[in-house]
Amino acid sequence: MVRTVTADGGRQTADASRRPAVGLPSAVRHLPSVALALLSVAACRAERADPPRRVLGGMVTLVPATPTPRPEADTAVFAVPADSLIPHDAMGAAIRRGRAIAIATRDSMRLDRSGALRCVSCHLDAGTKRGALPWVGAYARYPRVDARGGVLTVHERVNVCLRLNLRAPTLRPDHPQMEALVAYIAFLSRGVRLGGQVEGQGDDTVTVRAGDAKEGAKAWKAHCVACHGTNGQGTPKGGPVWGRRSFTAASELASWATFAGFLRGHMSDDGRRSLLTDQEVANVTSYVLRQARMR
Repeated sequence: MVRTVTADGGRQTADASRRPAVGLPSAVRHLPSVALALLSVAACRAERADPPRRVLGGMVTLVPATPTPRPEADTAVFAVPADSLIPHDAMGAAIRRGRAIAIATRDSMRLDRSGALRCVSCHLDAGTKRGALPWVGAYARYPRVDARGGVLTVHERVNVCLRLNLRAPTLRPDHPQMEALVAYIAFLSRGVRLGGQVEGQGDDTVTVRAGDAKEGAKAWKAHCVACHGTNGQGTPKGGPVWGRRSFTAASELASWATFAGFLRGHMSDDGRRSLLTDQEVANVTSYVLRQARMR
């Protein structure tokens, strides 16, 4: 027997094999059935999440911002779904459209041409590269409670990235481009239960927590200029990392630890991870984040 909470606050008990549907926000009704199933199942696992709260007119279960450590065996294997699993219907069209937007974000959304970053500038290989801020399993970690105790939906999280990194306008949850992006992220999360962890999620870390900006300038000239340009404005080989064309000062990438982790894992001179030491990564990070950027 399981106990569920209905949208009007009432409680009802039912056999697990005939579990009643959990009310969901209208914005996610068209997401893949497996993703919706994950939401429904997790809503009945009160011991692994915060009490339900009303979000976008429906009752959902919240996932803690910092998940409780789980045994290694409880972590899902990093697996990118094959394209053959994309359905040949309206949902499949949305998934493909979402991937296209991620790859050609500025053209697809008709954004200000003064910027240069795309979704795939940070979420490498269209969000499918292990250890490079992948979207594999990301859908299963929303809704969640943010650092300030507020509720953050996957739609809101996408908007945060678009606004702070690409200076894009806020999209409604039912906007066709938002629906497409979320459909693609949900597709990449096939088989991952709500709140579940996935191998290779997030990014790298460094053991050094302070850098020397002067030394970082030297390392920048030696290893980074070829792809990102002398003034950090980017080239066809690498995106901009400061100035008007780059991410804003409010972006998560402007955080020392986040930028250092990304640099450590993927941007160490043509992707050769072992070329730069942790201290050199820290130095370059301190140098780059001292440069001017939009707020």
